[in-house]
Amino acid sequence: MPRLTEALVESLTPNGRDRFVFDDRQSGFAIRVTPTGTKIFVMQARVAGRKRRITVGYHPAISVAQAREQALHVLADMRRGTDPVVERKARLRAAAAGEMTISQLSAKWLADYVRPKLKPRTVLDYQRLLAQHILPALGHLSVARIDRDDVVRLHVAMERTPRRANYTISTVRALLNFAIDLGLRPPASNPARRIKMYRERARERFLSEPEIGKAADAIEQAERAGKIGPHGAAGLRLALLTGARSGEITAIEWSHVDWQRRLIRLPDSKTNEPRTIHLSEAALEVLKTVPRIGRFVVAGAKPDEPYKNLGRAWIDIREHAGLKDVRLHDLRHSYASLAAGRGVSLQMIGKLLGHKVPATTQRYAHLARDAVADVSDDIGEAISAAIAKGSPPPAKVVKLKRRRR
Repeated sequence: MPRLTEALVESLTPNGRDRFVFDDRQSGFAIRVTPTGTKIFVMQARVAGRKRRITVGYHPAISVAQAREQALHVLADMRRGTDPVVERKARLRAAAAGEMTISQLSAKWLADYVRPKLKPRTVLDYQRLLAQHILPALGHLSVARIDRDDVVRLHVAMERTPRRANYTISTVRALLNFAIDLGLRPPASNPARRIKMYRERARERFLSEPEIGKAADAIEQAERAGKIGPHGAAGLRLALLTGARSGEITAIEWSHVDWQRRLIRLPDSKTNEPRTIHLSEAALEVLKTVPRIGRFVVAGAKPDEPYKNLGRAWIDIREHAGLKDVRLHDLRHSYASLAAGRGVSLQMIGKLLGHKVPATTQRYAHLARDAVADVSDDIGEAISAAIAKGSPPPAKVVKLKRRRR
């Protein structure tokens, strides 16, 4: 191997393929001559057992002496364990992140992860959250430069809706974790981590039996007045009568209904498992009377599309029932509370509601205890009555006069 000099490098000519000429004084230092005649100084060495070849510069833009000096710096980095290829890729990713905005990142997140891998309802929720809150506040910011203060400002701006604010921050955290996975941010650099969440008040609203009657009357009146159509009304009635989730109700197709066994068998559900919805006589009657349009029971405006937003239909009519504080999901809670109040076990309630984890059903435990207390009172009264009926009347005590002696 010759020593690389200016004269030698200038004399090298292409030979139709990549040609490497290594320096005899500095191991790994070479000049590469491409088939087109481009001359590139390189440094070659092993890092963690892997051969790496790093471009040092182009001749004649830099001289042989300058290239040799830079090659020594590259070699020193390699000996310290730094992988120049990885470092270069990291610099390129950082540059890309500096150019990419949160708005562009969110579009890629939706296309590459959210839509292909998550349920349609979750996709829709993420899209709304991005459009309504995240992108207006953060969309213009750089992925590489967004910081904790930016995320906290968004959280504080939504303090009046604490549950939604917390969910928004969780979504931002997931979005920026996606950026980290892509290499657009360093590991453990998510600015949405460890942000103190707002306290959320646990909501437990159970309708009483008279309130359930008011809700049913309001659905009927709204349907008669044309405020909701027959499919929206049918969906709300099924929510009352089955305790099913609104997404499950709008996903029911006519092919899922087993009339003989009086049940609906959904192939998928929130728990990623098939879901069985049992049908009472009243629920069966709803199915028999709802008009058949397309394949969905609770049909939407277009053929073969499900009803879009059952929650909105409920909001439109609940004021007429005097139930302004009742969410559509509270109808599901009320179904469970009625079951617990009639002594149905928590295990059975979990099966009726399609809970995958028994702990989810524990929120109704206090209602089950109330039912046990009522039964205990009834049994106590019955035993007391039996005791009273079976006991002889108390003896009459007569005071005897003492004899006089």
